[in-house]
Amino acid sequence: REEDMLLPEGSSAAGHQRVVIVVAHELAHQWFGNLVTPSWWTDIWLNEGFASYLENVGTHQMEPSWRMLDQMVLTMQNVMIADGLPSTHPVSQPVEHPDDIGQIFDAISYDKGMSVIRMMNHFLTEDTFRKGLTNYLNHFAYDSATQDDLWEFLTAAAQEDGRLPQNTTVKDIMDTWTLQGGYPVVGVTRSDDGTVTLTQQRFLLAGNSSEGEESSWWVPVSYSSANAPDFSHTFPDFWIPAGTSSYTMTPQIAKEHWVILNIQGTGYFRVNYEDSDWELISNQLMTGHEVIEVVTRAQLLDDALSLARGGNLSYDIPLDLVNYLEKEVEYIPWKSAMAGLSYLEQMLTRTAAYGDLRRYLLSLLEPLYFSVGFEDSPDDPHLDQYKRSLAVSWACKMGQEECVSNSVNLFNSWMANETEVSPNTKSTVYCMGVASGGQEAWDGVWERFLDTEVASEQTHLLKALGCSGELWILSRYLDLAFTEGSGIRKQDIDIVFDSVADNDIGRTMAWNFLRNEWERIVTYYDSFSSAAKLITSATKEFNTPMEKHEIEVFYKDHEDSLSTSTRAVQIALETTDVNIAWMENNYEEIKAWLEEN
Repeated sequence: REEDMLLPEGSSAAGHQRVVIVVAHELAHQWFGNLVTPSWWTDIWLNEGFASYLENVGTHQMEPSWRMLDQMVLTMQNVMIADGLPSTHPVSQPVEHPDDIGQIFDAISYDKGMSVIRMMNHFLTEDTFRKGLTNYLNHFAYDSATQDDLWEFLTAAAQEDGRLPQNTTVKDIMDTWTLQGGYPVVGVTRSDDGTVTLTQQRFLLAGNSSEGEESSWWVPVSYSSANAPDFSHTFPDFWIPAGTSSYTMTPQIAKEHWVILNIQGTGYFRVNYEDSDWELISNQLMTGHEVIEVVTRAQLLDDALSLARGGNLSYDIPLDLVNYLEKEVEYIPWKSAMAGLSYLEQMLTRTAAYGDLRRYLLSLLEPLYFSVGFEDSPDDPHLDQYKRSLAVSWACKMGQEECVSNSVNLFNSWMANETEVSPNTKSTVYCMGVASGGQEAWDGVWERFLDTEVASEQTHLLKALGCSGELWILSRYLDLAFTEGSGIRKQDIDIVFDSVADNDIGRTMAWNFLRNEWERIVTYYDSFSSAAKLITSATKEFNTPMEKHEIEVFYKDHEDSLSTSTRAVQIALETTDVNIAWMENNYEEIKAWLEEN
């Protein structure tokens, strides 16, 4: 796409980063994909996982202030949601039919692939990892290879440098991460004499059912504790071997000191502590959060919110933990926290507790919003611009009055050609303007869309057009997206559909449109696989048995034309199951917590 390659004047920080990483990603394929090619589709993750890993390494070389090596943890946290469903699949997966091919180019091959490679880089160390990779690429140049070939070369380098547990190969370790789906949660329990005991079991978003009983992993564990805080080393202090359900840590650590595992979130797993330990960590964050390194802070927030989401932890704990954010100035922990809290927002949109949730989220966000300010400055450091985009978009979404009125005023003067809107806050300003402006605002933005040649601007405008508060306008918009010659390209349909489905007012309409017009949609697309994305975006907030039933009926009615979207339907059903269970287990507790707080 143009917007992934061309950088027009006045691009947003996110647009700039996107172009650089896409170019780096495609260049990385010169080695992983072109010079050495996977023997079969099964190993496509070697292409995509490595390109996704190296896009960050390459960009980091060019723009160290962007902190790409730290930002990788956000990608990992995001894919761990999909990988927490029972129907996830291994990174390496058999492909036996052409219909399978399109479906494996998904977040698991790219982002879990990237994450387990990042983990490997930390447990082998950069030098050993690089040496093994260089030997592998030289040996298989202009040839094809499998993941086992790669493991062989990495094992040789690792054994030479003494990087692995005794009598263990990289294959032993990595098979547990690539040949089975999901990942573990490491449980930490402590006794009064300072003994620390660890357990591992599969983490599932729907709580631990019998699904994951068989799974176990080789888990590399790095740790730090309050008596000697050190977050700089990520090389494992020890391993929990696969097949081990309980492991005792040495040395002992006095119970009054916090202990934190998985330094810088380099391991692809979650860590759960006892309530008393979470409290120690929470106190440390409140009294001096900088003692704990920044990516580790982000991982603690993500673990706590995700563990509560999966029923492994009471919500009191993460909701207590996030209070320290009033002191947090770094983007990455804020992003992790808001990703976890946005799940509450999605689940409660249609419930009586939403007003209280909105007030609570605003109380967290307002200090950040006032510290970064609404006014954007393109000369600010890259991640400060990210932080402002995050703060402005959430503050306005939650109805913060100054944010909304600033956006609407700016929108109106932009419509009158009196001023430009800063790239980093465009999406919010355009959306707020369309939402408050009725037909005239919508038609004005549509005109701008038809006029502009700039791809990234077209995307901003298409997203904003879905923000309308009027159902008939949204209905007309969906219809235009599937009309030849309307000005909306086929490759942009999902932007239009997503923007309507993300709009609280438009969500039900998007789902109804999908069901009623399915044959038209599939015929218009010329390919089924594109339509799979629409199913995901229409159903992501479903959380009632009635909605689940609607997905089942839809699948039954269109089984033939859904053959290349089976995975999307499966994910929609499971996500809905998880959401229904979540509502049953957590809604009353959270409603009560919000009323009290």
